Amino acid sequence: MLQKIKELKKQRNAVIIAHHYAPVETHEMSDYLSDSYGFFTDIQTIGKRDDVDVVVVIAPTFFAEMAVAMIPNKKVIMPLLSDCPIASHADLSFEKIFDFIGQYPNLPFVCYGTSPLPLKLLADYITIPGRVVETINSIDSPQVLFAGERNCADEAVEHLGDRIINYPHNPICNVYNSAVLADVIKAREDYPDCMVLVHPECKPEVTEAADRAMGTGDMLKLIESNGDSVNTYVLGTEEGFYERAKKEFPEKTIIHLTSKLLCNTFKVFRLEVILDSLENIESAPKIELNQAVADKIKILFTNFFKQQVA
Repeated sequence: MLQKIKELKKQRNAVIIAHHYAPVETHEMSDYLSDSYGFFTDIQTIGKRDDVDVVVVIAPTFFAEMAVAMIPNKKVIMPLLSDCPIASHADLSFEKIFDFIGQYPNLPFVCYGTSPLPLKLLADYITIPGRVVETINSIDSPQVLFAGERNCADEAVEHLGDRIINYPHNPICNVYNSAVLADVIKAREDYPDCMVLVHPECKPEVTEAADRAMGTGDMLKLIESNGDSVNTYVLGTEEGFYERAKKEFPEKTIIHLTSKLLCNTFKVFRLEVILDSLENIESAPKIELNQAVADKIKILFTNFFKQQVA
């Protein structure tokens, strides 16, 4: 099947861009594999390639929306539509967030990159897991409104205090919320010399007990930069990233904090549906955006990444 996918990619002038939470079997045949942060950089690279006509997105729908906005010169398809529960949560409706913003006139509003599309139309700034504090610190305002995942929002309050005003009904990522403090305690008992790295969407007691709470792309960089100084890592991340880290750092001992950290939103992207989308491109799900919406998304993400490299 992998060989057939490879042949079809060549025939269609297609590339596959995948989030590393996708099933590990998709990692091998992906042309670009990254986290939320790396996705943007990869999309920009793809947009400049004259040899690419089709981009297959192996990630939830909001990633494809970003791709459509950033590279309108390419055909963006998905093997199937898969929505992140946070990105489609009823508490993050346009009306509810509009009312929330209206309570604090003149304060800038920051939303999560995984937020529903209508929220991005209300946003002044956008951010991603692991970069909430950095993003808000870059904004010239005494206070900032934020809507996104609740644990990540609460973690940001620990750093920013009352500078951040969180939307009171931020939903919780049930996947990352499944990790508990006992998991970290047991990991340290079993691996006394380990470094525990967890995602910012884990429970506050989990992020506090870990050595670092950070995005998965930053975890890769940290493991690489640490070199021989640390041999064992316990990762409080979605399974797909854990599997990637094991493969990329075979000389290290990589432990999964808990097997409960598995997101079905990503696991639906099996090789069979990817193959089918390449065989039947015209009938594969496509993401279409109004030009004004696409322009707004492009501005938000472009400004976010400019701030990151400033």
